[in-house]
Amino acid sequence: MRTAIVSGMTALALACAPAVAASGVTHEGGRAGEAAAWRPAGVNTLPGDDVLDDVTVLGDGSVWAAGHRVANGKQRGLVQRYDGRAWQVVPGAPPYELKAVAATSNTNVWVFGQGKAARWNGRAWTAFSLGGAFPAADADATGAKDVWAVAGSFASARRWNGSSWQSVRLPAHAAAVDAYKARDVWAAGSKGDRPVIMRWNGRSWALVPTPAVKLPAPGAAAFLNDIAVVSPRNVWAVGGVTWEGANDEGDDVTYNRTLVMRWNGTSWATSVGAVNAQPYTEVEPDGKGGMWVVQGSWNAILWQVTGSAWRSVPLPRKAGTDAVLSSIARRPGTATLWGAGFTVPQGDPDDPSANGTFWRTR
Repeated sequence: MRTAIVSGMTALALACAPAVAASGVTHEGGRAGEAAAWRPAGVNTLPGDDVLDDVTVLGDGSVWAAGHRVANGKQRGLVQRYDGRAWQVVPGAPPYELKAVAATSNTNVWVFGQGKAARWNGRAWTAFSLGGAFPAADADATGAKDVWAVAGSFASARRWNGSSWQSVRLPAHAAAVDAYKARDVWAAGSKGDRPVIMRWNGRSWALVPTPAVKLPAPGAAAFLNDIAVVSPRNVWAVGGVTWEGANDEGDDVTYNRTLVMRWNGTSWATSVGAVNAQPYTEVEPDGKGGMWVVQGSWNAILWQVTGSAWRSVPLPRKAGTDAVLSSIARRPGTATLWGAGFTVPQGDPDDPSANGTFWRTR
């Protein structure tokens, strides 16, 4: 692979991000674009607080989401399934916070927490250990005998081979994984203060050569939060750059920039956004030849990328609430995407009540 750094809003810079001003988000060319609409698709009314951290969608249209709920002071896992008509709570979820979900069918669903995993076979859950210190953060699967989980702070992954979980060495820390097929799995994360992309060839993981990202200040770090493999010649990875500094008043502040990296089969295009832009957190194909990119998580901005055009929509939410978008996923073969997260009363009340929330594209 050969790499190239591409900067500016040029035809070659296919991954270039929109300009972001210190006072907020502006659109390419300074004009608001029109992206496809997202709409709320359900808010939980479960007793106590509940939060959704991850979502996945199967080809038949069923949707699985995982997170946790707190009732009567006790926390336990929460798994919900949409069967095409309504959301249902799946009984017997593991008794711990769930951070990731992966599924290849409605009888092969995996959920992941701190050092643990559980598999739903359509009737009951079976528990497995991943190693007590392994904080699973993302997961993906190509089949019943090929499931991957990664943890952002670990330079190792966990792989299910159909009979047991195995530890597999990674060349860097992986925050996200996307399994394109059994012998072509990609991961993204960081190594020290640099963003990295890794690839599995069926035998081992190796770093993918990528352009160096110029860091804006001493102590700055660049990182990737998510990766989407549309094809081996079309790979997107998103994240950000962050560092500590002093503002004009001498106060210590945290600065952020966005980061996008895209592989077109020949070279990498890399774009670092303007200062004071929240990092990108999620990336997913839109089913129309473009991509959806999520910026931030709290009252997130959703960007639809078509060619070199970036058009944004705010995350819709009920008046008087704030919303967190944790994850988005597309139904294979369609332009339908689902999002999962939670909403809370606006204004940071002393005792907020979080409710798991779903969104979808129209």
